[in-house]
Amino acid sequence: MSNNIMSNDVFELARLFLRRSYASIDPALPSLLAVLQEVGAPECWHKHGSFYDHLVDVYRILKLWNVPDAVARCGLFHSSYSNSYVNLAIFQPNVDRQKVRDLIGIEAETLVHLFCIVPRQQLIHDMLLFKYSDEDLVSALDELQSSHRGTDLEKHYGDFRHVTENDKIEGQGINECACKETDNVHYNVSLDGNKSGYESRIKFPIIPPEGITLKHIRTGEDLQVPRRLVAIFLVLTMADFIDQLYSWQDSLFENEDGRLEFRGNTWTALWPGDGKPGLWMTAISRMGVLLNILVKEEELERQFSTKTNANGHDASLQGDFLDVKLVIPPIFNKCSVILPSLDQIKARDLYWEAVCMDIKERSLEEAEGLLLKACNCNPWIGEPYLLLAQIYLSKGWFEVALANAKEGLRLLMDWGTNWDKRMSWEGWVAWARVLELNARENTWPKSSWGMINLGLVK
Repeated sequence: MSNNIMSNDVFELARLFLRRSYASIDPALPSLLAVLQEVGAPECWHKHGSFYDHLVDVYRILKLWNVPDAVARCGLFHSSYSNSYVNLAIFQPNVDRQKVRDLIGIEAETLVHLFCIVPRQQLIHDMLLFKYSDEDLVSALDELQSSHRGTDLEKHYGDFRHVTENDKIEGQGINECACKETDNVHYNVSLDGNKSGYESRIKFPIIPPEGITLKHIRTGEDLQVPRRLVAIFLVLTMADFIDQLYSWQDSLFENEDGRLEFRGNTWTALWPGDGKPGLWMTAISRMGVLLNILVKEEELERQFSTKTNANGHDASLQGDFLDVKLVIPPIFNKCSVILPSLDQIKARDLYWEAVCMDIKERSLEEAEGLLLKACNCNPWIGEPYLLLAQIYLSKGWFEVALANAKEGLRLLMDWGTNWDKRMSWEGWVAWARVLELNARENTWPKSSWGMINLGLVK
């Protein structure tokens, strides 16, 4: 179990969301939500709810990740002009841009506009994620971590490598992954600076500061997307995906291997499916490590520019959005770990067996064993810990119940959303707090009436 402790600041911010104290989060937020309601966002369908709910959830995730206000507001309006994934134009980009700009600010609206015209699938998946193995990504991040400790910066900036659609790793197609699955071994960065012995095939930088040239999804004109903007889009995409993905999309895209490569086309899959947690966590962990690499490259670029300036050379930084702080989310140990897809599948299936079992026919001990194995395979999800907390409370093991309840709650705060989408994030957080309160007070009901009497938190 993790030794990480949930920040009081994070919980107090989460409490503002739970209490709908929106003006305390952002004085303009109530009016922004009113506008989204007025233009019909609550009437639009979106994966496991309404478009309005999705926008608010993405905003909450981003705020709990402590991103700048411009990025969070972009999340609140992120697909409102429609984009490369969805047709949800509640505002018309050719007539409403000034209206949105007046609402959320110039910087946030510019991000919304760009988010809605960039081909994100091509950018994030085809041109970046699908090109590299898990070992490549983590080894590259490890090398950049070492560079932050004072090794030769010029090693990483002597040869800019512009990643394009035709720029492929030898022997590896654009949609092929050379990742070797390792059972229950999570690829992670050596934070103490010791090398893993694996030599990454990634050439630095992955993206030069000036960025990548893409095509506008509507007009076909060239778009220059600077590296810093790619990093911002990665954070937005991570928040966007984790709020909406569950087993229905796995059925649509035949994501049996858990790598979320969008290869299948089972468009007849019935909505909403069985509601099982989705197999998206490996993809998000890979996005997180990629984001970490881009953030480190930006930081090293600034150091290198300062160094060359001191030597009398040009120190200008290329690219836009230099005033937008880049933030690494807390998930997966601050985006330093890649979860093997086989492990996420095992964890999901073990959890599902436990949570769906008929407890009259099978024992709590059997459920406990399944959940412990799930946590071992994937320690990054909160819900299995909360089920374990309930089991331990039922046994009167209050100390271990408390530890599991706290870990489950911390992970719900880290994600800002829930993995098991059958209940809301708010519902899971409330349940975690009920479990924690009862564990602290060394009490738990012993009857069905006592169970449904639960609910109060302090």
